[in-house]
Amino acid sequence: MNFKLFIILSLMFSSIFFHYYNKHKIIEITRQKNVLQERLNSEKNVNLNLVIANNNLTSRVRIQQLASEKLGMFYPKNKSKIHTIEFNRKKNTFCLVDYIIPSAEALTK
Repeated sequence: MNFKLFIILSLMFSSIFFHYYNKHKIIEITRQKNVLQERLNSEKNVNLNLVIANNNLTSRVRIQQLASEKLGMFYPKNKSKIHTIEFNRKKNTFCLVDYIIPSAEALTK
């Protein structure tokens, strides 16, 4: 009889202990989750600020401003005077003669 009573009491105390232990662990893990969530939100905010700063530094207006101030270059208002040079896709080469005299392209093969 004593053995059965000991078994029942030990099971009861162990169940109470594990109940409160699990409750404590759940609260602890919830606190850790909240701390990590706050850190994630702050890192997202810092990342957003860095993306905005990067976009401002690499914007076309900023590059044009630096090119005109530091290098003396300019961006023409009339876009018809802008010439775009493209590589010949068939040859994968480029020769300045091809740009100046398009009819000379056959001679540079």
